[in-house]
Amino acid sequence: MINSRINKILHWMREVEVGSGDLTTESISPYALHTTGRLIAKSDGIFSGREVLESLFEPIGNQLKVNWNVEESSEIKNGSEILSFEGNGAEVLKVRRLIEWIVGRMSGIATATKETVNFLEKHGKRLVAGSKVSPIFEVFDHIAFVTGGGIFKHHGLEDTIYITHNHLLYAGGISDVLARVEEELGDARKSLKIEIEVNNFDQFVEANKHNCDIIHLVSMDDKQIKEVFEKGDPNKKPILHLNVLSDWRDMYADYFFRFCAIEELFRDVKYFKSKLLIVENGGKYEED
Repeated sequence: MINSRINKILHWMREVEVGSGDLTTESISPYALHTTGRLIAKSDGIFSGREVLESLFEPIGNQLKVNWNVEESSEIKNGSEILSFEGNGAEVLKVRRLIEWIVGRMSGIATATKETVNFLEKHGKRLVAGSKVSPIFEVFDHIAFVTGGGIFKHHGLEDTIYITHNHLLYAGGISDVLARVEEELGDARKSLKIEIEVNNFDQFVEANKHNCDIIHLVSMDDKQIKEVFEKGDPNKKPILHLNVLSDWRDMYADYFFRFCAIEELFRDVKYFKSKLLIVENGGKYEED
């Protein structure tokens, strides 16, 4: 399933980036040249993206030999070699920007995730994926998130009931919506989780009366979070959502929750820098 989604996204990316052909590469040499090159790290961080790059290279087949110098989740330093390649240089040039973008985004997310995981573990908490995602590229982001040590439980919108503020505005209040969901699910309720986002203390109190599997505390300020845990008497451990890691407060460490989500991890990505370097070419590329 994951590989299928990766390939669909990469196919779309190639269509957008290359289209019917790379006019520049095809103009400077009418024949594909035998080329060697390297992908070099220009930042320190946690590497992510190997599975996606291998899928990107797959259509080139035996026209390209790739030697990997890092594994997924490896710590890499500025100037280190991520991979080297030899073969059809034209095919590599066509997707050069995709290579650097994939490594940049995925390694950037993995690096930020690892830093966040390390911080939360010091306070006895674990990092889970938030609700803010980048549609289409969500599968890439989640691979990078797990590489960095984060936990995610959802694969799109099809494997759980996840009720947001907009769902409540669309279909009614918390009690009405939850009662309707229970009725619609029937026996399927036994195998499906019901999760709901609440945005203030009063909403939490109402949701806490119902048979929700998980209540997500979203967009709450310090006062509201304190009320939930010191006055709200949660039946089950909620998931606390913070916008950025700097919103963390020391008092949260003692509160009745295990998992914390940082929403901006996928939205405010500090891209990992890398550079694809062509080392040399050896003339016309001959296919086997």
